[in-house]
Amino acid sequence: MEQTRIGASASNAVEEQADTARASAPHEVPAPRSADELSGRPRLMINRGNAAGCGFVLQTERTTIGRDAICDIVVDDITVSKQHAEIRRRGDSHVLVDGGSLNGTYLNRLPVDTAELRDGDEIWIGKARFTYRTGL
Repeated sequence: MEQTRIGASASNAVEEQADTARASAPHEVPAPRSADELSGRPRLMINRGNAAGCGFVLQTERTTIGRDAICDIVVDDITVSKQHAEIRRRGDSHVLVDGGSLNGTYLNRLPVDTAELRDGDEIWIGKARFTYRTGL
């Protein structure tokens, strides 16, 4: 999976609107894909900032989200743990798993440890907001 940064400190970040997350693509990593490119595949869509409407295909068994550079989706936000959460493929569905984060992982505004994702679910990790889409 391609790595993408959501947040504030990358030198090639997209301009941020007040109190929103912003996305950037460090090094040679491509930016998030447009909604048209992602249709028909399970994905996380970005809800805030200039990258809103772009997203990430969930194409591996496990997609990691956190502040650490080794994560598949890097959220550059001090309130996000280094390895905050992950999305695991389970058959034809996906499960959101909190990685023992200090500030929690939220699904539809409720804190979760583990939860099966449904189309349209909103995931909150720090200031980053994503919507899960099944691709159907």
